[in-house]
Amino acid sequence: MLPAILTLNISRPPVQRARLLLDYLWHREEELLVLTETGRGGGSELIGQVCRAAGYAVESSLHAPDGRRRPGLSATSLGVLVVGRGVSVTRIADLAPPLLPERTLALEVPAASGPVRLIAAYGPASDPLRYASAGQRQRKREWLLGLCTWLSALPPAPTLVVGDLNIVAPGHRDALPYVLPEETTAYEVLTSGLGLVDVYAAAHVGSPDAAEPSWVDHSGAGCRYDYVLATADVAPGVWTACLDQTPRTRGLTDHGALAASLS
Repeated sequence: MLPAILTLNISRPPVQRARLLLDYLWHREEELLVLTETGRGGGSELIGQVCRAAGYAVESSLHAPDGRRRPGLSATSLGVLVVGRGVSVTRIADLAPPLLPERTLALEVPAASGPVRLIAAYGPASDPLRYASAGQRQRKREWLLGLCTWLSALPPAPTLVVGDLNIVAPGHRDALPYVLPEETTAYEVLTSGLGLVDVYAAAHVGSPDAAEPSWVDHSGAGCRYDYVLATADVAPGVWTACLDQTPRTRGLTDHGALAASLS
C-alpha cells in the first residue's frame, strides 16, 4: 500500500508559527508530508530539525543530499520539504527541471507494488500581492512550460506529483482576475496530456466539495492550488482525498492541507 500523503503550503514560517505548525502536523496520521513554500529562515529549519530528531526521514530541496545548504541560492529562495514518518524517502540525484530547480524535489517512496517516483513541487506564486510585475508573470509562464516539458521527458514509472503547483483547474468556483491562462493550460497538459489523475477531483466527482478551495485571498475568493497528481499505475485501489482548512482558519498559513490515501 502507498503511504498516506498530506501536502501543505507552510508560507515560509517564522519560528513561532513553525512551532504551531509542528503541533498541527504531529497530530496528523499521514506517513508522507509534502510541505511547500519552505524558506531558509529559522521556522523551516526548525521543522526539519524536529522531524529529524524524531527519527523521521527528511529531504529538503533547499539543501544538498549531504544536508548542507545548496550553494547559489538567495536568502529569499523558496522550496519544498518532504518528511517520511515510518517510511523511507530516497532522493533521486540530479533530477530537477532547469528553471528554479530548488522548488522541486524528486524522490523514491515505497509502495506494495514497488517504488513510486515522487515529484514534490512548489510553483511560483499567483496572488497579486507577490506577483504583480511582467517579469514575475513571465517567470511563471516559463516555469510551467519547463515543468510540463521536463515531466513529459522522464522515463515511464509510477509517479506522483504533489504540492502547491499554483495552477488552477478549469471551472474553479470564484472569479480570480490574476489567474494566467497558462495555469489552466498547464492543468490540462498534466491531466489530459500526460495522463496524471487529479486525485482530489477524482474523489469528489459530482460533489459540491469538488470546488472547495485550498487557498483563499483577502477578499474571500479562492481556488485549489494544491494537488496530488498520480499516474494510473501508482497502485491499485480507490483514492480518498479531503481538504482540512484548520491550518488556514487558525492562521498557521494561508492554505488548507490536502490529504490523500489509497483504500
